[in-house]
Amino acid sequence: MLGQIFQPVLEQMKSVVHREMGVLNNSGIVIANIDEPINEDLAFDALTNAANNGKPYILDGYTFVAIGARNLLEYVIYVRGTEAEDQKFIILLSISLSNLQIHCGDKYDKSSYLKNVLLGNILPGDVFLRSGELQIDTEIPRLVYVVQISKEHEISVQHILQNMFPEQDFVINVDNTNIVLIKALQQPFNRENARKTAQSIVETINSELMLQVYVGIGTPTDSLNDIARSYSEAQLALEIGRVFENDRYILSYDTMGIGRLIYQLPSKLCELFLDEIFKKESIDVLDEETLQTIYKFFENNLNVSETSRQLFVHRNTLVYRLDKIERLTGLDLRKFDDAVVFKVAILVNKYLNSNPSKF
Repeated sequence: MLGQIFQPVLEQMKSVVHREMGVLNNSGIVIANIDEPINEDLAFDALTNAANNGKPYILDGYTFVAIGARNLLEYVIYVRGTEAEDQKFIILLSISLSNLQIHCGDKYDKSSYLKNVLLGNILPGDVFLRSGELQIDTEIPRLVYVVQISKEHEISVQHILQNMFPEQDFVINVDNTNIVLIKALQQPFNRENARKTAQSIVETINSELMLQVYVGIGTPTDSLNDIARSYSEAQLALEIGRVFENDRYILSYDTMGIGRLIYQLPSKLCELFLDEIFKKESIDVLDEETLQTIYKFFENNLNVSETSRQLFVHRNTLVYRLDKIERLTGLDLRKFDDAVVFKVAILVNKYLNSNPSKF
């Protein structure tokens, strides 16, 4: 870790300026320090209030400066004191540590390394070598979760996730809206357990920050080489879910079903399909009441009696609506084959409305 690189620099500085100082990582953990490290509450406040312009800010008698590559917060440096000299000193210290981070970070920082593995920037043959240097077990089965957030809450969410999961799991800030959890699987993969983990993430963040997040789940991997694939699947699950199941906050790649197939089709092919199916009228002629009737009819497995009961309408009223749909579209939803075609058509229409320019 870079803490091993930062520590000697702090010790040299101490002999010159005689101040209490230290460095936090982006999870609020003190990775290098002189004298007593700051407490957890102050560390959390320092991360939450961090300015991204490299300027010093003051909290509870300490001066802080955030540093990081590509405008991402990776470390916060602190020094005890708030005078002009303290602020000048911490700026000089931040410049020194930033240069060390640039030259040594990729070699010693696990988060930076794993981020590059996720993004496919590490050759497969180098993964085992680099993982050995960083003492990361490459053969532990793992599962990737992508937590999608709003930009202003990224630090707080990352801090919560870091506290939720132990050291063998990794929490990585990929960009301003996506935080990745690489979770080690202690037992054979179980889809329900994976969903429970995602549910705990959603509920914890919602209760502590009053913030709604979306969680995408990839498929399990046998080695570290495959986490880029699981990451891509989790991202794709979020994209597909936003199109076809926008009322769900937990989206798993292996349960996307037919939506995953439609999402990969060219828009032109989807348009031809709709034109072929709806020869009489466009699907857009159906009003909201008619569409809600169709959705409820599908939910009840084409059962007329149960659907009419749940819609609080007479059976004959529902039959009249289904007859109207048949007149408009030429499809009788009481027939299984026609119902399947119409269900696919609804999904294709949603896809086109969300992504009209894909060829």
